[in-house]
This record gives sequence, C-alpha cells and structure tokens, in this order.
Amino acid sequence: MKLFSLMLLAVILPSVGASAAGPDLKPPQVTVNFIFSPSPLIQYGAARLFYEMVITNYVPVAYTLESINVDCGDRQFSYSAETLKGMMRLAGEPRSSAQTTQLLGGSTAVVFFMLQFENASQIPASLYHTLHFHSHDGADHALVAKPLAVGPQAPILLEAPLRGSDWIAGDSVHNGPDAAHRRAILFDRGKPYLAQRYAIDWVRYRVIGGNGTTWSGAENRNSSYFCYDAAIYNMTAGSVTEVLDGIPENVPHSGKMAIDVNFMNAGGNHVVVYIGYGLYALYAHMRPGTIKVKVGDHVSPGEIIGHVGNSGNSTEPHLHEHIVNRPSFLAGQGVPYEFARFEASGPVELVTKPHDEMFFKNIGGLRPFAYDYPATNAAVSFR
Repeated sequence: MKLFSLMLLAVILPSVGASAAGPDLKPPQVTVNFIFSPSPLIQYGAARLFYEMVITNYVPVAYTLESINVDCGDRQFSYSAETLKGMMRLAGEPRSSAQTTQLLGGSTAVVFFMLQFENASQIPASLYHTLHFHSHDGADHALVAKPLAVGPQAPILLEAPLRGSDWIAGDSVHNGPDAAHRRAILFDRGKPYLAQRYAIDWVRYRVIGGNGTTWSGAENRNSSYFCYDAAIYNMTAGSVTEVLDGIPENVPHSGKMAIDVNFMNAGGNHVVVYIGYGLYALYAHMRPGTIKVKVGDHVSPGEIIGHVGNSGNSTEPHLHEHIVNRPSFLAGQGVPYEFARFEASGPVELVTKPHDEMFFKNIGGLRPFAYDYPATNAAVSFR
C-alpha cells in the first residue's frame, strides 16, 4: 500500500488502542530510533548510561506522548509526560527543552536519557522501551521500540589534561535542559552526531565575593582569565592525525568570533590524537603558536601538546576535550572516558549571565576519585 494511502487511513479510520486481547490494529504512525548505542560511564561513583531517542510523527494528526518506560531487567525506569518535557527537545524549536509532549503532524522530538545504576554490573546488555501515546481520537497506544543494545566496553582511561587546582569541569555530561554539550546534535551527510556528548570545558576559577569566577581585571582581555596559557597535557598514548594552528583569538564575552566558524575550524587551534580502537582524542581552542606537536608525531601521556587559549567557537579561554569515534570535532559520536585519579567536589551550581559570563556557587569540599568522571561543573584538582 502506498505511503499516501497509509497517511490517509491514519486520518479517517478510528483508532483501536493496544490491549492484552490482541495487537494494536491502528498503531501510532511514528518512527522510534536511537542516535548511538550507549556504554557505561562511571560518574561521581555511579554507573550511568547516556543516550538519545528520536521520535518522528509521519502523519498529519497529533499524538501526545504520555510516558516512556525503560525495562533494564532488574531495574525499570518510568518517565511521565511532565518529566519528559525537560528531557525532550523538539526539532526546529529554539528552546532547549519542550513545552509539550504533543507531536504534531510531521514533527520530530529527541528524548535525552540518563539511566543511573548503583554499579556497572546492574547494566543489562539491552534496553527495552515502551512508549505510551494518546491519539487525537481519544485512543491509547503502547508502542514497543526495537531493543537498544548496550556496548560492553569500559570507559577509556585517561591521564589528566591539566595540572594544579581550582579547575571547573564545565558542562561535564548531565541531563538538564541547560546541558549545552549534551544537546549539541549536529548533522553531516544526513546523519546525526553528538560528538560532544561527554565533552568538558575546563576553566579555572577563584572565589571572589563569595562566588567562583573565571577572570580578574579587564573582562575583554584573554590574559585576565585564570586558565589562559596553561599547559595542556596529552591524556593517552597515540599518534597525532590533525593539527590546526594560526587561528586568531576571540575577544572574551564580546559576542563575536574572530573567524567564520564551520565544521573544520570550530575547535579553533586544535590537536587530534588517534588513540587506537577507532577512537580519537580532541583538544580544542588553543592559543595560537603554542602547539608543540605535528601530524605523525607519537605522543605519550603527560606530554605537553599546547596551551589554553580562546580560538574557534569559544567565548572565553578554556580547554575543550572529548573522545570521539571519528577524526572530526563535530561529526562523530562521543564515547565515555574516565580519569585515572583526581580530587573533586560534587555537582556545582552554575550561574550564567549575558555573553556567557560564568559564576559558580555552592562549591563543596574535594575528595579523591580514581577511575571516574567528574560530576556536573565539579571543582577539580589534578596532581
């Protein structure tokens, strides 16, 4: 039967909701897909899975997503419509989170999941999702999505990219609507990528007036920022596959970039290191003229590869790093990693102001971690 005919049937035929008595004779005309299979991340002592579901309504009638259940074997997670609003983003909408769970005809929504377990042994090999829809004619439907496989691989183990204390793991992975890295889905050759899924923007802070701030002095000077020109250390052994240098730096918090940002130069002056297993480590936004490696170099953990700057798609000096499965800053899938050892606080409250000024509140005490990934905006000390 032609697609047009199916769409017409969806409009004129009465719906029959799924029940225990039999199959759903008029199932919701939506697709459910996943951007990338998750694998475990150990963050702040907990085992977590981060992944994204894409739902598209292909017919001109609306469906309301009432809830989603996730079956993990011994564990189940259930998300109501109200909770899903904060987990969803509607394609084409300027807001970072959805104001409704209603999918109008032709609309697409992305649902961002974070499942937390006490330890990695509780994570199953597959996840099973049941989506509960309410259709325009009042019928209810339960849609069972194709199982989502969970990758068995452990997080990539890394050494510290920086040295010293008073670092903030800026926008380290979390599931709030303000998670800029987490929700930065980009497309290349028609395929969605979330390269920055586990990215961290490292900035340095000082407590001034009771709040953590990233600079002192003239706000529009890169040299005013506490992290500026700090040495960047290679996190794991590998071979340098890409180097870009010579990009001018931005004026902090000016709202303008020194270059026309694109897929190739968004990382500014940057280094890409192939670390094996089809994975790449990316170090971005370096100070021009400070990169110390070239393509083809073998680099060891702890080797200085450059210095912190403010080039590319950056509003103030910082180091952006992540691990990705393609040699592209934006067109690849971000994968989990952990640091061998560090000291860190728990989650820290971030206060943002116009032009991306950042202030940090309620910074708690630090404690030691090993084989872990920092909590959201955690204060971190590397030795």
